[in-house]
Amino acid sequence: MADFLLRSPSGFNNMNVQRPKGVSRSALYMVAALLAAGALQAQGPEPVPIERSVPTMVGQFMDHDFVNFYVFGNGVYDSRIPVLSSNGQGVGAGSWGYQFGGGVSMVHQFSDGNLSLSYRGDYRGYSSSAYGTGTDQNLSLLYSKRLSRHWTVSLPVSAGILLYGAGGYVVPSAGSAVSPNPLSPETRFVQAGINLTYQQTRRLSYVLSGSYFLNNYNYSAAIGSIGVSGSGSLLYRVTGKTTLGATYSHSYYHYSRQAGTTSVDGLSLSLTHDFPDHWQGSVSAGINRADTQGVITEAISALLGQQIVQGYFTGPYQRTSYVPSFQGTLTRFFRHSSASITAGQGVMPGNGTYLTSRDQFVNALYNVTTHRANVSAAYSYFHLTSISNVVTSSYATSSLSFSYGYTLMRHVSANASYSYLHYGGLFTLGGVNDNIITIGLSLSTKSLPLGLF
Repeated sequence: MADFLLRSPSGFNNMNVQRPKGVSRSALYMVAALLAAGALQAQGPEPVPIERSVPTMVGQFMDHDFVNFYVFGNGVYDSRIPVLSSNGQGVGAGSWGYQFGGGVSMVHQFSDGNLSLSYRGDYRGYSSSAYGTGTDQNLSLLYSKRLSRHWTVSLPVSAGILLYGAGGYVVPSAGSAVSPNPLSPETRFVQAGINLTYQQTRRLSYVLSGSYFLNNYNYSAAIGSIGVSGSGSLLYRVTGKTTLGATYSHSYYHYSRQAGTTSVDGLSLSLTHDFPDHWQGSVSAGINRADTQGVITEAISALLGQQIVQGYFTGPYQRTSYVPSFQGTLTRFFRHSSASITAGQGVMPGNGTYLTSRDQFVNALYNVTTHRANVSAAYSYFHLTSISNVVTSSYATSSLSFSYGYTLMRHVSANASYSYLHYGGLFTLGGVNDNIITIGLSLSTKSLPLGLF
């Protein structure tokens, strides 16, 4: 039986609970490479990390090197950021603010490989003292090289800081190690991996993958995580457009504050098919076995007479769970646009509050770039349920975002975006809606408007 310990969760008081950010852009070549990697690697409970930023620059950059530097400045209005008050209830009010920053997108193709780099950083501040200020940073790198006739290596790396990160941060595949927490002013993450592919014949190939991740959250009761994973896949090309795959993976998570450890073993089968007219689809299904153990500390509220008392449930746990995994992805590439939708379920390390969790998610993105304009739309939903202990917890959030950019003159563009966010229950914070509007200008070396991400 868990003990109930009364203590004041002062780290939760007056803490902004916020709005997520999408973060970067580059060429369609980068999108195609990442989706191809995802089709091969997103089968286990913790696949090799795939670049999390979804590029929005498309079309004419597909077949040659591309470099674009940009800076931007925006006015921001946020209708309501939930702030936890001293009694643990969510309150909030609208505020105007500002945002400025810049970045670079690059794709370089070698005779035997390619390099893709995407970086965006910004600083935000608000007129209301209830809204904190800070920075968003996101760096993504993907390097691929053919070592010999049979061997190919790729190195995906991503790192960043999400200021008040939450549900609008698009996750393109199952098993991602990073999940923001709306109670945390900052989410800091690092992911790095290596993939080795051996092409035995024109039809048969093998993929060996390894990865490392680190997640940190900076509120008082946050539980950070680090982990490693490895997987092996066998891929067989049935036809020129259809590939079957089988994957085994093993992952290990370690949590701070002596909260525990988790080992996850997964088996899955996958099918990928290229349809006519630039359609591509993939499906996968399997099972994960998660062994978790440690000591859980979970914040709760109790009504004693007329007074709400904040406290924690604590207690040891050891549990084995079997979690089905599945994912489906459908993507369409046009000459100047792209559209994709991904949905599924997997196992992830958690979000700083819940430990190892079942993750159910849906993500969709549409982007179109004309000669002078860019239009983007995105939808994101995820639902986390703790599988670590008998104290069942769950959290869900969703977002719907739109953006429009237009080139006013050479190197100068106007940009506007709107996001609707819904935060589900977390501790005493119930369902809350938020609306975010940004309007501003950008300067870029390629005379391109900014997209949503």
